[in-house]
Amino acid sequence: MTDVLEHAERRTTPASWHPSMGAPPGLRSSTARTATRRPDAATSHRWHPSSGAKTPPGEPRSTLAAEQTDRRPRQRTARAGPPRRRALLLIVASTVALASLGARLVQVQVLDRETYAALGERQGTAQWELESVRGAILDRNLNLLAVSDNLPTVWADPRLVTDPYQTAAILASVLDVDADVIAERLASDRHFVYVARQVSPEDGLAVQELQLAGIGVRGESSRLRPNGDDFARGLLGATDIDQNPLGGAEKQFAEVLDGTDGREVARIAQSGMPLPTGTELFEPVSHGDDVVLTLHTQMQWVAERSVSEAVRATSAEGGMVVVMQTDTGDVLALAAVARDPETGEVKPVAYNPAYTDAFEPGSVAKSFTVATALEAGLTTPVELHSTPARYTVADKEFIEPYSKPSDQMTTSEILVHSSNIGTIKLAERIGASALQRSLRSFGFGRLTGADEAPALPGESRGILRAANQWRGTDLATIAFGQGIAMTAIQLAAAYNAIANDGVYVTPRLVLGSVGSNGALRPADPVPTHRVLSEQTAQQMQAILADVVRSGTGKRAAIDGYQVAGKTGTAQKPSPDGGYSSEAYTSSFAGFLPADRPELTVVVVLDEPDEYRAAIVAAPVFAEVAEYALRMLQVSPDA
Repeated sequence: MTDVLEHAERRTTPASWHPSMGAPPGLRSSTARTATRRPDAATSHRWHPSSGAKTPPGEPRSTLAAEQTDRRPRQRTARAGPPRRRALLLIVASTVALASLGARLVQVQVLDRETYAALGERQGTAQWELESVRGAILDRNLNLLAVSDNLPTVWADPRLVTDPYQTAAILASVLDVDADVIAERLASDRHFVYVARQVSPEDGLAVQELQLAGIGVRGESSRLRPNGDDFARGLLGATDIDQNPLGGAEKQFAEVLDGTDGREVARIAQSGMPLPTGTELFEPVSHGDDVVLTLHTQMQWVAERSVSEAVRATSAEGGMVVVMQTDTGDVLALAAVARDPETGEVKPVAYNPAYTDAFEPGSVAKSFTVATALEAGLTTPVELHSTPARYTVADKEFIEPYSKPSDQMTTSEILVHSSNIGTIKLAERIGASALQRSLRSFGFGRLTGADEAPALPGESRGILRAANQWRGTDLATIAFGQGIAMTAIQLAAAYNAIANDGVYVTPRLVLGSVGSNGALRPADPVPTHRVLSEQTAQQMQAILADVVRSGTGKRAAIDGYQVAGKTGTAQKPSPDGGYSSEAYTSSFAGFLPADRPELTVVVVLDEPDEYRAAIVAAPVFAEVAEYALRMLQVSPDA
């Protein structure tokens, strides 16, 4: 044991040790350690293998060295396996990743190259639709009748609306929309809904000032009527809220009024902003052209007012007025009103009964029978005809309501006094085939548009059967206006042919169109054809002037002007067959001044209480015609 201690003493005591240095390391007494230890120093200088010292303080070097010699091989052996496995896993993962990347590149660059190229193109470009403006509708003096303009539209993003019911209540106090309806729209899970479209500018501004979360206001193109929505309602037609045409001129001339939307495609930056030089495609917008109608605004207003008052005064179901310019066939006014069956209110209708509704005209059609007989040389204005009180055709006996004591009338008097039997006897001279051809030449049984196309949507041809389909009493009844049906515009055009010295002029609704350069492009001339010789036409003008001067049309007279025209009172067909004894159509058709015609006017009243046309229709003619003469500055007769 003494040898071992001495050996240890020699190994642990440095050769340079001196007793004055104190006890050698490892052999200090416990007293000496207690006296010399400083807790702070001992704590802060505690040994750790990372400190670089070979032995910890207070431990024999030989023992620590031996332990370290024994520990090192074991540490290297324990850590030799994991790095190799990690490296292998890394290689495998990298190979798989590279293979996946390669496969993806093959898909993108080779297999789906066009798809991804298009996707990149879309992501790097933006497209803007350039909205065109629908053309305006103008009257003959270029006054606006219908025009497109922006109106505020209130919209919402329901996802941003925190309280739909409270927001709906606030909006309902400003807009003319029920709060429950608004709340239902705001409860949607969509990102965009309409709250109220095309509201007034005042309402739009009021909504903006509310600054409600999720509620916005933007401008939207809207169709406006400067003279009111009811003015010329049937003629102008209508569009829906998206300006799709629904009827009337809006639909008939849609190809002219509709514009073509433009488009711009441009490169955009990552921020979404267009690049200064990034425009790839630009298709300019093409706005619609304006359509210029033949309508005269002031004349239309008077016609609507006059026929409305007549319908109210006579308790009629409805009424129509047509005003045409004689030489051109221009339709200056086209008014139509009807009584609401529930409320009794009389107001303009939303369609064109003057073009679409055919009616049996009654005595107003006698003029064409007389004119046909004169044109064919089968009679003269002064020829006397036997006009008995009763006359039998086929198996039917006709009774003359206007017979004279002498039972004789001249051809002129037959028309002046509206003799049914006198007209029947003239028709028998003419024959069915000749009368049918003449009536068709006057425009009955045909559409009034060019090439017999509809002049307006839904136009009716009326009813004029082929002559070989006439049976029994058809010749007799058609001669005085039963068994034939016509529209108001057909009746006006036929009377206008007599006024125009025997030349039929197709009724015209359009003067032309105005493009972006502001110049008027005139419409194509309307077709014309001769119906009567000038001599026959002038004979008819004189006879029809006598009708107003001394016959059934006295209430159509206008001071200072000679008026020509004819009354018509027709029983309406009964749904059960035959004719009603209570429902009548009352009409007056004429022109003026009689010796130099400028205007042709037709008035039709549907089922007035007082059905005699001389009393209810003729005065409306006079009122409208007198105003029209002043508007056109037609001088009085000398």
